[in-house]
Amino acid sequence: MTKKTTAPKPRASDQVEAELRRLILTLELEPGSAVSESTLMKKYGWGRTPLREAFQRLAEQSLLKMIPQHGAVITPLAVFDFIEMMDAMGMVIGSAASLACRRLTEEQFAHLDEIVGLAESSRNDFSQLADLDYDFHCILAEATGNRYLSKYLLHLHQVATRFNYAAWLRDGHVGESLGEHRRIVETFRRRDPAQAKAVMLEHIEGARQRVLGAMSIGE
Repeated sequence: MTKKTTAPKPRASDQVEAELRRLILTLELEPGSAVSESTLMKKYGWGRTPLREAFQRLAEQSLLKMIPQHGAVITPLAVFDFIEMMDAMGMVIGSAASLACRRLTEEQFAHLDEIVGLAESSRNDFSQLADLDYDFHCILAEATGNRYLSKYLLHLHQVATRFNYAAWLRDGHVGESLGEHRRIVETFRRRDPAQAKAVMLEHIEGARQRVLGAMSIGE
């Protein structure tokens, strides 16, 4: 008789980190605002130790900053930071696309199709769309088969999520992002590294222009 294994219970700090990340990515915690430990502990019933551990990990993800004797501050949405992040993305995304298009499995393609379908039926739910957009790029990053490249890409995409979300809120729509995702999947299915690189670089440049346009309108 085989013994049943149960999934390990999530650590308290993991649960706090996940909820804090959601609040930051959806701008419910305003960029540039100071975050009070005592306020969060009182509102959500979190303990001080797991909260501080979550703060530390989110700081490593560039979502907040720890300022000595002042506590945590949500990282502002600055144009210069966005440009720098997108420049970094542009340096690696093409090579990552070339790898991924050769290594994506049929199961991963099916998951990408599912994500695109869900996104097309969730056009007015920006929070859901942000999650789906991240999941889409997560699959492509993992398909590179390189854990270091994948980790770096996911870090950049996570930083980009807040900028995309802010642009969608200002524009009131998601623009061409959804159609671009479907075209990316169709291109990757052809297993042509050069085409995969081109379509992904075009997608990233389109995102750059949309976000910069929205940020300039908001100034």
